Amino acid sequence: MRKLLIALLLVAVAAGRARAIGSQTGTSGAQFLKLGAGARAGGMADAFTAVADDAYAVYYNPAGLSQITQPQLAGAHTAYFQGVSYEVVNFAYPMAKQADYSGHVLALGIYQLSVSDIQRRTSDSTDPVGTFGTSDGAYSVSYAYAANRRLSAGITAKYINESIDTYRSSAYAFDGGVLYHLNPDGARPVSLAATFRNAGSRTGYVSGNSDPLPTSFAFAAAMQVVPKALTVDAEVTRYRDTNAFASVGAEYNHKINDAIGSAFRLGYTTERTTTPGFTGPALGAGLSFKQAAFDFAWQPFGSLGDTFRYSLTVKF
Repeated sequence: MRKLLIALLLVAVAAGRARAIGSQTGTSGAQFLKLGAGARAGGMADAFTAVADDAYAVYYNPAGLSQITQPQLAGAHTAYFQGVSYEVVNFAYPMAKQADYSGHVLALGIYQLSVSDIQRRTSDSTDPVGTFGTSDGAYSVSYAYAANRRLSAGITAKYINESIDTYRSSAYAFDGGVLYHLNPDGARPVSLAATFRNAGSRTGYVSGNSDPLPTSFAFAAAMQVVPKALTVDAEVTRYRDTNAFASVGAEYNHKINDAIGSAFRLGYTTERTTTPGFTGPALGAGLSFKQAAFDFAWQPFGSLGDTFRYSLTVKF
């Protein structure tokens, strides 16, 4: 099993040698669909496809929702540069619950990116004529089915809405994923996953001039290197408007006492290596208390600035 994870890491390194930028760069709309979700995954450089065991699986791999055995409500806030904010809310409700998985899971997701107070100019002048805002949103419904404790599949339907000032655009999309646990009772459990995201209609503000969505495919493997303590996820992702890029993330969990737990995370991605400055790594930490968990992540975007992601997950 260890050889399998090493093989995927080697593939990830090979993919990472290619720049994420490609010949199709700038040809997809609704770029906010690439921004990720919770801070737990953010601290792992969003290498979460083969882990995906919380409510944020709605974004990363809907098949992973089958690993949830309690209802979960999760919310995340990301503070970007230049006053850009990004909010995520996910809710997952498991049914047909077994000891360590659920046979059916329904989930909802809301994603909202917004910028306000953009200065408006109607001529070549330094004097603004009022302000306007922009907003991008996606609203999703997910369903996951587990055939058994090893194999599960999931699908997500999304409605996408974008606006700039008085202009509006909308689209729909589908995500899908599979998750397979090779050896759930092994000394070092290994999971394999594959997903596609954002397959759907086109979006655009001008009639007759639209762009396709940033459809992506990802292949991932995760291993509990130290059972119930250290997990590593390695994956390769390709959007239709980028070359393939690699992401690797690790999470270390430490139980402080029976009620409190802590987590430390790090990761690296080659997705933004073309951005000038310091990019690629990610760091994160988390603290859980009984049925709630708070997580934080830092991701640098080079010359654009740093981003900070915060999330809260509550189990019922």
